Amino acid sequence: MAVYCIRPIALCEGPRDVSQWTYCLNIGTKCNSACYSWYIEGSEPKILVDAGARASDYAGTPFITRDLTPIEDGLDKLGLTPEDMKIIILTHLHFDHVALAYLFRKAKFIVQKKELDYARNPHPLDTIHYDLSTFEGLNFEMIDGDKEIIPGVSVFLTPGHSPGGQSVEIETTAGKAIITGFCSQMSTFTQTEEMRRRGWEVAVPGIHQNALEAYDSVLKIKHRADIIVPLHDPKFIGIETIP
Repeated sequence: MAVYCIRPIALCEGPRDVSQWTYCLNIGTKCNSACYSWYIEGSEPKILVDAGARASDYAGTPFITRDLTPIEDGLDKLGLTPEDMKIIILTHLHFDHVALAYLFRKAKFIVQKKELDYARNPHPLDTIHYDLSTFEGLNFEMIDGDKEIIPGVSVFLTPGHSPGGQSVEIETTAGKAIITGFCSQMSTFTQTEEMRRRGWEVAVPGIHQNALEAYDSVLKIKHRADIIVPLHDPKFIGIETIP
């Protein structure tokens, strides 16, 4: 089995409320949040997980955000360009995971069919998260459920945050690393005393469509992963490689 490492590219960051990652918990407690793209080093064809966004893509939302690294510079540090990327796995189609997709002109974009179908006609409560202009016209490969992308890299359905969120499982020297298919931080996976009293092993992302599905998806990853890589945890800003 081929093994890989994950190279985080931290694109932007901003202040958030911890309750955004832990529904009904930690209301008013502040934290930092980051937006990333994730290069799977050693993949062939070359694979990036999520296209990411710039601070300007958050305009019109309540999320204050500042730029960290242009994605072109982050890739250049790895000896790469956007045109080198042949596969972009999109965890889901919220704007902050797909806004820079237009830069990857030679890539195929892997997305769950139910995510794309919904994103093209979202419920009014969800329109702040989906922007058709960021993904319409991309070269999509639509899949339905779990699939191996290349040996050692696979996706599996983890709905709840969005209808067709997909998590990415990557074989590494330290075991299975899973990039979550939903917006989360490590607080989503860390059981506190309050959670224990409620009988919750994990929390649920504050932004979700189905809290019960979201809980099951978080729990599935917690039990399955050797390394959990939440999409928005700031701890990866200064980390060059996972593991």
